[in-house]
Amino acid sequence: MKTGGTLTIDFQHRQSAHCESGVTANLLSHHGVGIDEPLAFGIGSGLFFSYMPFIRLYDAPLTSFRYLPGSIFKQTAHLLGVRMRVEKFRDREKAMDALDRALDLGQPVGVQVGVYWLPFFPEAYRFHFNAHNMVVYGRENGEYLI
Repeated sequence: MKTGGTLTIDFQHRQSAHCESGVTANLLSHHGVGIDEPLAFGIGSGLFFSYMPFIRLYDAPLTSFRYLPGSIFKQTAHLLGVRMRVEKFRDREKAMDALDRALDLGQPVGVQVGVYWLPFFPEAYRFHFNAHNMVVYGRENGEYLI
């Protein structure tokens, strides 16, 4: 990651109820597609229910109310005819280099991150799974602006 200096993209953040549909709506709005978070949630088929008694989490059957992470963004973009670029990384340095290149072009970036290290996640729900979405809109003193 680049260190020092400040780079801030003029990005209008709007509070949302869900991370992925919020990121989707915020990024699309940034690029002139004026939708709000509930519409992104609906278009992206955000509501879903599954009950899997054969998979146990903390001794309880796994219950889900949504599709896999990334599906709301992909479905919304597809139905609106919006082209997007998705990259996956195993190497931390390559990921940060790609993020820095996009930021240097003035592009806010939607990222999907693991929930384990997020301090605001309840400890009982922390496990290594890339399930949280955020927008990176700049850098300041060696830190990313989220």
